[in-house]
Amino acid sequence: MLFVFKKIIALLSMPLSIAGMLFMAGLMVLFTSRRQMAAKVLLVMGVFIALGSAWAPVADRLLAPLENRHPPLLDAQNAAGARHVAVLGGGHNSDARLPDAGRLSDSSLARMVEGIRLHRQLADSRLIFTGGAVFDPVPHARVMALAAASLGVDEQRIVILDEARDTAEEAAALKKLLGQERFVLVTSASHMPRAMLLFQAAGMHPVAAPADYLVKDSKAAHPGDYFPSAAALRRTERAVYEYLGLLWARVYEVGRWR
Repeated sequence: MLFVFKKIIALLSMPLSIAGMLFMAGLMVLFTSRRQMAAKVLLVMGVFIALGSAWAPVADRLLAPLENRHPPLLDAQNAAGARHVAVLGGGHNSDARLPDAGRLSDSSLARMVEGIRLHRQLADSRLIFTGGAVFDPVPHARVMALAAASLGVDEQRIVILDEARDTAEEAAALKKLLGQERFVLVTSASHMPRAMLLFQAAGMHPVAAPADYLVKDSKAAHPGDYFPSAAALRRTERAVYEYLGLLWARVYEVGRWR
């Protein structure tokens, strides 16, 4: 119940949800009362939130501090002593028409590719995939493992942890498997601050290997950067989701490890 409650609160906190609620409230006031000024304020606020959250400069300012918290792990040899590469789940859809890799979300695909890259750099390492059946009948870790195997990863070197539903549960599952062993932790760059907070609170020693960067340095400006877009809205939503996740982790999850 708590897991579903968190998801609902997160969805209601997204910029488009807030803008939609402001629009509906403004229209209700506009057509059911004489408080025209209040209706105009609500509608204008909705417009500003909807357009502002879909504007690249706003989106990038919100997301970049999260993504830049931990630098990319360009060479796995910098994770000396690590024998495992753990890839956190990022969602999938069990569409039977698609190949295994095609069932993964964009973030899961990016995480898996980065995990495979680092796994191949670390001799004799094992590749761990985490994630249970969350709003899908097939455990996420199993889909990731099948996709990795289809790309040439030795199935004997893949470990599946398929019961965790969120980051805190992934930390608990990996804690049982690895204890205090040093390992490489792969997840989206924006999610890495929350993941590192929870894993370190659990007494573990992860080496951050962020993937799935959405804010990238560009040497040339693009006209589309100055117009509202779905891509910018996605970055804003990712930032809001992770800031909420960090707050929840600090207030609730971290205390459970102490």
